[in-house]
Amino acid sequence: MLTGNKLLAKNYRGRLLVSYLDPSDSRWGTVVEWILSKGKDLLGQSRSVFEEEINEYPGSVPDALVFAGLVKVFSDNCTFEQSTEFDAIKIRELVFSLASNFKQEGKLSSDIEVRKNIFELVGKQTEVDPNLIDALLYSDLESENKLLAIPKVNAQNLMHRYNLSLAQGALLNSLNIVVKLPSSTPPARLRQLTRWLKFQRLLCAVDKNKSEGLTLQIDGPLSLFRTTQKYGFQIALFLPALLLCPEFELEAELLWGKTKKPCKFQITSNDGLVTHYADSGMYRPPENDAFLLLFKKRIDEWDISDTISDLDYSDDLLIPDFVLKRKTDQKIVGLEILWNWNTVMVERRIKDMEKLKLQKYVLAVADKGNLGKDKLAQIPKSVYLFKSSPLPQEIEKIINAF
Repeated sequence: MLTGNKLLAKNYRGRLLVSYLDPSDSRWGTVVEWILSKGKDLLGQSRSVFEEEINEYPGSVPDALVFAGLVKVFSDNCTFEQSTEFDAIKIRELVFSLASNFKQEGKLSSDIEVRKNIFELVGKQTEVDPNLIDALLYSDLESENKLLAIPKVNAQNLMHRYNLSLAQGALLNSLNIVVKLPSSTPPARLRQLTRWLKFQRLLCAVDKNKSEGLTLQIDGPLSLFRTTQKYGFQIALFLPALLLCPEFELEAELLWGKTKKPCKFQITSNDGLVTHYADSGMYRPPENDAFLLLFKKRIDEWDISDTISDLDYSDDLLIPDFVLKRKTDQKIVGLEILWNWNTVMVERRIKDMEKLKLQKYVLAVADKGNLGKDKLAQIPKSVYLFKSSPLPQEIEKIINAF
């Protein structure tokens, strides 16, 4: 992500305005194509050589700070190797020690043969090819790391990544962040998003409103008693996951600049920011569609829906696949079906369900026969084990018992 003078943004009347790059700008397209081509040419070179040559654009650029930011984003996504096969520190100590001994004995000179003799002695003691000693002397230093790979992106992708890095850098200065998602957001997407919240260990409160949808209130890094850079990075890493949502609004309260002046920063799904995260969390098992039709056909007392507009999320982050509503008294129950799972996943879901206060929740688990009889007794009544597919009648028995 971009920080310092590479973070091109200004506080204008209490609003942070970020200077995003237009990915269709041909001027920058030419510059970025050069960066990608130059990076390819520098494969195998040391980091010091890479950093020197990648910053030497043969011509004028529209904006020097934007160019520096693009180079940083490109560099941050390159892969450099640090040699761990040889102990560079030991090799260096031996070379310097032998050179000191040679000097005391009056043998040290600029003679190439003397240098060769030292490398041969070090090679014998370390079992390293003497011809490699010179190259390994400082191989443990970051500046000597070899460039192994460059990001597999085109010019437009890199400009999108640059824009994302600007937004991520701004969020490092946040006190708190409010994310609003419409009630039409698919349950699978919400579940994907909450997994990211938990994975990044972000401090988050959830509020559900029937008309406004789901609201996530996330503590920013500057709100903690002890600000940690790690937490700030976790906030930044959450943003690409949020961009997978088709509709959202994010508003952050920031303390901006050297004077830490308060301002607000907004990101919406209409801003054109593009994620580089793989969209792996929206898979909807075809069995869910079959169950939905079967439930509607066989159960009269309850309505079933695959939207979360009626479910209360005021005290948890469990996201069901279906919402069940009893027609007589409008009682609401969430239903989640786990077709593929592991024991840890099921145990975690059960622990989360035990913490619920307002939400009624049923977990249907495909019984693979490997939960173990000793664990079956520990499973609460709200967890339903099924063989090939969940039976609507059995689900009805459980939800009627709430």
